[in-house]
Amino acid sequence: MRVLRRLVTVPIVVMVELILLAFSPLLLAGAAVASVGTRSSRPLRSTALVLAYAVVELTILGRLFRDADDWDAVLRHILTRIYRVLHAILDVRLILEGGSTTREELAESDGVVVLSRHCGPGDSLFIAWLLEVQYGLRLRVVLKSLLRLEPVVDLAGDRLPLCFVGHGGARSRRRVNRCAASMSAGDALLLFPEGGNFSWLRWRRAVAALAAAGSYRGARRARRHTHTLPPRIGGAMAALTGAPKADVLLLAHSGFAQDGRARPWWRLPIHRDLIVRTSLVPAAEVPRDHNGLSSWLDGVWSQVDVWVARHSTPIE
Repeated sequence: MRVLRRLVTVPIVVMVELILLAFSPLLLAGAAVASVGTRSSRPLRSTALVLAYAVVELTILGRLFRDADDWDAVLRHILTRIYRVLHAILDVRLILEGGSTTREELAESDGVVVLSRHCGPGDSLFIAWLLEVQYGLRLRVVLKSLLRLEPVVDLAGDRLPLCFVGHGGARSRRRVNRCAASMSAGDALLLFPEGGNFSWLRWRRAVAALAAAGSYRGARRARRHTHTLPPRIGGAMAALTGAPKADVLLLAHSGFAQDGRARPWWRLPIHRDLIVRTSLVPAAEVPRDHNGLSSWLDGVWSQVDVWVARHSTPIE
């Protein structure tokens, strides 16, 4: 299955990106005309980003087909390059809020489980850059299996400890548990308890699901939290029981949208900062039993929601 998938996805992606690069002068010229006509830099920036992505992806694909002594160093180089491209083309950057966890504090941890808010694929790349490059951690990431359709992510899974999961279930939890159990000092496992990017449709469905399950208190709490989705305990429980000595790094961020929520995928962020707040919770303070962890996770996610609300601007 894996070989068949790659025989389809890799040639198609490479061919499309080579065609885009071959016609890049015409595409950029057309985008420049559109930008002048619309009095917006967005068409030109969007086209430049697509072309830059093609260059970066083709370069990474070539790198993944070669051996390396230190794949974490390769990942740091890739994330640094992606960050610089996004900053140069879109004028976006990550700002770590004062009072956040320091690199020195993380160096004392016996592995870290990172529980992060989820609000867009671009945001996730910035979070990965923060953890791998700025914090100097060896990154492991829990990803949806659907992302294997992206050749770079698919092939990187052969070289890096990426944990691909389906739509929940015991099998996915076992994979997360095994990935966490193999951590040591300097390692970080990144997962997103919300299970998906925030959207009003997902938010309404989550509230309705809690009410239908008889969790009326949870439904009321979720209804009050309008910047985050209710956290799911399965992945966090699997990770924390797999790594009983690991500390927890809570990560909240403002998102790239003005109101702190998800934006339409076609509306690229321009001239925006991703404000990030991290806080380290010692392993001894994190419950490892189901009921205790569920209550603890609901409590800290309430704090995440309040933080995001304070760092967003309502859209009138």
